[in-house]
Amino acid sequence: MSTKPSQPVLQQGPLVQAKYSENDQITLYWNTETNIEAAAIYHSAQPEFDEHLSTLLDIQIQPFGASFTRPVAHGRNYYHVKFTDSSVSTVTDRMIQTDGVINFRDMGGYITQDGRTVRWGALLRSADLHELSERDLHAAEMLGIDWICDLRSDFEVVDRPSPAIGKAVNTNIPFMAEANPEEMQRITGLDLKAGYKAMILNTEKCALILRELLAEGRDTSLFHCAAGKDRTGVVCAVILLTLGVPREAVIEDYELTNLAVGGLMQRFLQNRDQYIDIMPDLDGKIPEMMKAAFIEASLEAIDEVYGSFDRYLHEGLGITVEEVTALHNKYLV
Repeated sequence: MSTKPSQPVLQQGPLVQAKYSENDQITLYWNTETNIEAAAIYHSAQPEFDEHLSTLLDIQIQPFGASFTRPVAHGRNYYHVKFTDSSVSTVTDRMIQTDGVINFRDMGGYITQDGRTVRWGALLRSADLHELSERDLHAAEMLGIDWICDLRSDFEVVDRPSPAIGKAVNTNIPFMAEANPEEMQRITGLDLKAGYKAMILNTEKCALILRELLAEGRDTSLFHCAAGKDRTGVVCAVILLTLGVPREAVIEDYELTNLAVGGLMQRFLQNRDQYIDIMPDLDGKIPEMMKAAFIEASLEAIDEVYGSFDRYLHEGLGITVEEVTALHNKYLV
């Protein structure tokens, strides 16, 4: 007697998006037709869904979404939502898990104003790379990083040097060349909003970074500073806005640093002697560090000086329409 072959699992289903919150919580949500429901959610380390290589999550699924604690593993993580029509939608976890790097994440997946999507795996961001473990180095090499843009000052690079990662070219572009402890105390302690405005109006460095992204052979780039928050936050905001990501999504991306607050606080406490002059009020928490108001201040500076982001891009940075088109073609799908 012949057996009927099982129905194949389709690899494309309804659009599923993710929202992150504190304590490693994630919410997956979707819109489906009335006769299609989510039947199961799986976790795996592979972008392609294979039920035998995935872990079925024991969670409650609502009609249009599910919230649960992220069952993360080292490196990349994926969530596969299987629907009742046998289609599967895969969500890439933008947080990349490592032993020694804080605030490591992917800027892919954001939908732009023209309906395209930022490529996954092309634009990465993190805190400094000094404490990469051997396992981390292997995982980082698997990401295929071509270019590392280190935004730290010479002082910071010497104090916490980065290891070599595979074939990646490591370029130091000090985004605040004066970032020594005394100057950082002035900027951070007195007016961090002013520091953010000054960074985004550093048009020479912003233009240089955008043009570096167009260099041949740079398909995957990693941006980092010390904590992956301030200098990295401003640079990544400029990149995402140039690609057409809406401002509210750019602010949302900035605020994801909140999810790394535990690791960042541990870093600060372990190096208290280095940071105590910068953050004299540090008392078991990081004061005022993660507020969206800071990145909003930098975006307001663009509006105040240039009137719009397009004018900032073309008049302030000198980026041409052709260069913007090339960036879109390279980093959007």
